[in-house]
Amino acid sequence: MKNIKIEQNKGVRLMNDANQKGSAIVIALFVLALVSVFVALAMSRSAADAAAIGNETAESRTFYAAQGSLESMTRNFDKIYDVRLNPTATDITNVQNADVPGLAAPAGKFTFNQSVLLTSARVPVVLNGGPFGGLYAIRDTWRLQTTATDTNGIVTASTANNVGSQIQLTRNILNNLIPIFQFGIFYDDDLEFHPGPRFDFGGRVHSNGNIFLMAGTGLYFSSKVTAAKEVISDVAKNGTAATNWGENVFVKNASSTYVQLHYDMGSALSSPVNGAPATSNPLPTTYPSANWTTNKALFDGNLVARSPLLQLPLKLNSDLTGQNLDLVEIVKRGKQVGDLLNNKTGTVTAPSIVAVTAATADDDVTAGERYYNKTGIRVSLADSKAKLPGCSTSTATPIATPCGIRLDGDIGGQTAGGANHQGYLPRAMVGGTPYQATAINGDRFNTGTPAGRETWIKVETVQYNTVTTNFDTVDITQDFLSLGVTEPPDPAAFTVKDTSYVANGYDKRSIIKLQRFAVQGSAAIPNTTSATATTGYISNAVTGGVTYNYVMPATISNSPAANRCSAVARTAVNGGTYAANGFTNDNVAAMKTATITGLAGTKYGCIVPFPINMFDTREGLYNDSTAVFDPNTAYGSNVPWAGVMSMVDIDVANLRTFLNGAYDANMPTTTPAAIAFGRGMRSTDVPSNAGWVFYVSDRRGDFDFDGEYDMEDIFGQNDGILQTGEDVNQNGTLQAEYNNEAVRYTGAGNHVSPDIAAVFEHKYYRRGVRLINGTLPPGNYDSVTPANTKGFTLASENGVYVEGDFNATGVASYGTPTPSTDYLPQNTVNHIPSSVASDALTVLSNNWTDGNSFTSPFNLGNRTTTETTQRFGLISGDAITTLNATPNQGGGDLRLNGGVHNFLRFLENWGTNLNYDGSLINLYNGHNNTGAFKCCNQVYSPPTRNWVFDATFLDVNRLPPGTPYFQYAQTTGFERTNF
Repeated sequence: MKNIKIEQNKGVRLMNDANQKGSAIVIALFVLALVSVFVALAMSRSAADAAAIGNETAESRTFYAAQGSLESMTRNFDKIYDVRLNPTATDITNVQNADVPGLAAPAGKFTFNQSVLLTSARVPVVLNGGPFGGLYAIRDTWRLQTTATDTNGIVTASTANNVGSQIQLTRNILNNLIPIFQFGIFYDDDLEFHPGPRFDFGGRVHSNGNIFLMAGTGLYFSSKVTAAKEVISDVAKNGTAATNWGENVFVKNASSTYVQLHYDMGSALSSPVNGAPATSNPLPTTYPSANWTTNKALFDGNLVARSPLLQLPLKLNSDLTGQNLDLVEIVKRGKQVGDLLNNKTGTVTAPSIVAVTAATADDDVTAGERYYNKTGIRVSLADSKAKLPGCSTSTATPIATPCGIRLDGDIGGQTAGGANHQGYLPRAMVGGTPYQATAINGDRFNTGTPAGRETWIKVETVQYNTVTTNFDTVDITQDFLSLGVTEPPDPAAFTVKDTSYVANGYDKRSIIKLQRFAVQGSAAIPNTTSATATTGYISNAVTGGVTYNYVMPATISNSPAANRCSAVARTAVNGGTYAANGFTNDNVAAMKTATITGLAGTKYGCIVPFPINMFDTREGLYNDSTAVFDPNTAYGSNVPWAGVMSMVDIDVANLRTFLNGAYDANMPTTTPAAIAFGRGMRSTDVPSNAGWVFYVSDRRGDFDFDGEYDMEDIFGQNDGILQTGEDVNQNGTLQAEYNNEAVRYTGAGNHVSPDIAAVFEHKYYRRGVRLINGTLPPGNYDSVTPANTKGFTLASENGVYVEGDFNATGVASYGTPTPSTDYLPQNTVNHIPSSVASDALTVLSNNWTDGNSFTSPFNLGNRTTTETTQRFGLISGDAITTLNATPNQGGGDLRLNGGVHNFLRFLENWGTNLNYDGSLINLYNGHNNTGAFKCCNQVYSPPTRNWVFDATFLDVNRLPPGTPYFQYAQTTGFERTNF
């Protein structure tokens, strides 16, 4: 029997007829009906002839029955790929045991022995031919086999024991998993290129929407470019003619020669009119190009319009189940029984927050796709214990057992704190040198509004259980926080005089940093210190030409004996005898005596830690143009609360030290996790799968608990009108909740003195996660056994800020662009596969200081950079381009979202290189960092973009942990495997 070749792709929707598998069964039944006619005709022949014909007929009947079984198995097996990357044991059992419609005994007179077998797993391959030819994939090969037995009583000479004819058919299914970081650039929606300087990133480029191609100097594509919709070359997405940029787009052909793409060469053009529009409002109206077939031939298949979609299992599953999930769900918190959720029946001001039930929990596909459930560590912060993962059985009754830690409560972290000791005290580490991290200054974390709001944190390990198919977690909050929650003071700013603090390195092990003692940068307010006292919220001193801002709750003295943080001095301060600066409620357990230099000689005083805040000008200003909006007039010397971001700093270097086992003998032994382990926690208790995913979700201030900043009204100075570009969650309404969660750009009470903004917690859902000290992330590259390589991924539903060099020390050379092989270190044990998945991604240079962000929120010239090098794959969100003449965001490139060259966001006056080596993946719009793209008056001026695709991602052993995969399933023909 000649094989029948059928090739389909369920994962990317490449089938010509969604019902073709089902029709195969119908055809088989039709053939069986014809065979029955042949049997009737045979009755008129001789007995010998009839027997021969009967045997042949039985053989044919059984063959077609086997084919029907195989097609039924193929259909059922392919359904699995609609929703998951790999079949489970239950899936296999279900396929093997499924009846064959209309054919199975007793009614159908056939029995079937069906089997599904994995014959090869995780084999690296290069795809040949088709739309994804040349891409690398990881392939699993499955064998579907069926043996059909005729039970109609016709016995052949080759059978025994009165068993009817038997036919065995076999088919292979190739399940190709395409890593998302195979692409240099991938957008799930429209992809916009409009760079000014030359842009030559490299790597495959694909959009599930339209691609808009224009460039001021030069836009060069050295690999294949594909769009699921149109390639548009004569008009930008905002309606601006491409002639504003120039004909500077080039794509390599099969001979590696760059071919120029002229204005009139796209697959869709704004003119001439040619039939029905290819695109229209809210996009510019374009029409199919009559010359596209001729034009695309010039690029030898390297420029493709109307290509197949590439979709993730999360999206496919969403479509099939009718959930219509936004792909932002890939970075959002999960929903499991024991959690709370916003069921969307309330409003932003009166939300309906209820317990998750089995019916409302994530299905297994959605749960498996979330970074929240990837193997490693996850950190969750919330306004109540019940809002932590697994800590609630209902909205009213959180579980009674320890579940997370209350940071602004008592020193034990479970109940409200009393007078003068608000704030959790981390457990002391054991063994060797004593180590006691600084307590949380709890009152600075408790805003008091809305009523009843608290501050809770939970840290867990996460691992997928292949037996139960659950995600197993262990609460390690107390263990992990024993390392510290505080950024220790820079000795150049001041020296803590408490004897053990410096000697034992207290706070120097902190990984999750929530508070600090000083802010480096320009003075937050004019110098407010004197030889004897402080007169404002922040004191400052200049040491070695560097300004440090710090909080001094007591007077400064020339005498070392005065104002040390003794019990008497602390009681006096907190008892109200010194209340001029509003420090009556600081946690006394967190205070430190310090020696301060840089004032009029050496001074001594009592300092306190305070929350980590920074000012994000893009989020804080609604318009970048002083011609439309003068921030200095609107705010004077204040800053708008809208841009004050409360940060969770993740110290990457300290995380690496911990995961390398440096503190395995020092972790507390009396925590709930330690008791369960039977010993102190070790680094090996953190599960690993090709490395670690470190997930952070900070929902403090998220009043309606949906993981979104409810202020979409970003145009028109909060004019209350839903306009194009504002509805980021695409629910048809303008979310703007100004009572509890968000804040207006301007108006009374909506801006504040920078010294207050820098050191106090606020009530708003303005949260960010920042990677610091990340030159060398956790992990290693094993060149001897590449499969043993371990990498690092940071994922968050909040906006992520990457500060300074990350996963690189620099570049060996400069080119157009610098090749990825020149990023250092290269191909060594410290060349770590890394990625970031976030709501939005902002790059901060090596020269960034939070102090300068507060003192120069409207003066770009005071936020200068130094050369910075970063290397990681990126999954993140962007803003929305608008077509309307108004509104606009001010500055340059009005109504555009910034395009690919601004997918990485900036806040500084870049006058030097940003070296970036990675992969740029856009799957959604930012739901937390909702500010429109703005350049180049107040927010930033662009860097010299020395950016390149990280070619090491083409090696499946160099992929970051948690990398999502597209699915491309190929069904081969079948063959008879018995005779």
